[in-house]
Amino acid sequence: MGIIDKPTLERGIRIDVSALTFPQTVELFGHVILVEGYALAAYTGCHALVALRDTPGKTVAVLTTEQRLQSLLENALETGNLIAFLGRKFVSPPTPRGGTWSVEVYDIDGVILYNMQ
Repeated sequence: MGIIDKPTLERGIRIDVSALTFPQTVELFGHVILVEGYALAAYTGCHALVALRDTPGKTVAVLTTEQRLQSLLENALETGNLIAFLGRKFVSPPTPRGGTWSVEVYDIDGVILYNMQ
C-alpha cells in the first residue's frame, strides 16, 4: 500500500493580522478618588477611579490584579499625591460585579506615585 495524499481542508476565517491595530500603552496623570478591591471567585484585584490632570472633568477607571499596584493606588488615595499610570484601554472591560462601566477603563501594568511637596 502506498501513501495516499489527502487534500487539506481549510477551516475558519482568514484574518490579515497586518491590518489589525493593537491597543497602545498610554501614560496618563491624575489623582485617585476611589479604590475598590475584589476577592471574588472570578476576579481578585481592584479598580480605582482617577480624575485626570490634563483633561479636567474627565474620570477614568484602572483595573489591576497586582497587589503592588493596588498598594500604590491606595497610597495615592490616602495622600492625595499625583500618579501616572501606564496601561492599555480596554475594548470590552470586565465587570467584576456585573453591570457596565460609565467611564473608560484601562488595564494597567505600572503606577508612578509622585510626592509633590
